[in-house]
Amino acid sequence: MELLRLFESDSRMNKFQNLFKQLIYVLLEENIEYMIIGTVAYSEYAPPRATTNINFMISESDCCKLESVLKEHETDFIWNAYKQLIITVKDDGDETKKYPFELSFQSTPKGFALSQPIPKEIFGMADVPVASVEDLVALCCLAVSNGNSKSYYDAQMMIKLQLADVDRCAAVIDSLLESNANKVLFSILTGNAMYVDTINMNEALIMPSDLIQTHEEIERAKAHRYQAAQERRRQLYKVIQQTK
Repeated sequence: MELLRLFESDSRMNKFQNLFKQLIYVLLEENIEYMIIGTVAYSEYAPPRATTNINFMISESDCCKLESVLKEHETDFIWNAYKQLIITVKDDGDETKKYPFELSFQSTPKGFALSQPIPKEIFGMADVPVASVEDLVALCCLAVSNGNSKSYYDAQMMIKLQLADVDRCAAVIDSLLESNANKVLFSILTGNAMYVDTINMNEALIMPSDLIQTHEEIERAKAHRYQAAQERRRQLYKVIQQTK
């Protein structure tokens, strides 16, 4: 994969690819429906970006099933602050480097259906289901509405490059329950960024310190930054409401 080429010399790459293939077989054997989202899916449609994470989306019930299967296979994992199940590939010294290679699993948001994924080839595995570009736009808009401001750029880019059908994006977003993702899509289409330009992006981005060595410490740092970004968003929203 082009977006992982920067990390080909890393000793963990072969382990990463093998683990990915093994998990695909496990998902098939256990009849766990899934699709690839995140940067890997984004890079199938838009200019590729380097990443060390492959993100899966599965149903909430299958998350519990997957957890049981991983325990049976004695596969180490953790749940992070975003309610994602994370499997990390370590180096030969059983250490996690600053940029951990990860496979992450998250459950579908309310109302979202794992329907009509696009079959792609990943790590030599054919017909791996990847989210459509319209699903990705909807998920990015949902993430922004939940305080993840950096997803705004991805949704905006896919629409500006005319990679996504806007009507289909709107239809997916309309299916999401308890969501303000439609407001984010509207702000992209009208060119009026919704609160995003007022958030300190440098603080919102995940930039683990060189001093952080373990995966658990990295996840704690992510959780701290996520909670801080959420609090800033709530405070900004209050100010905006008071000035109306």
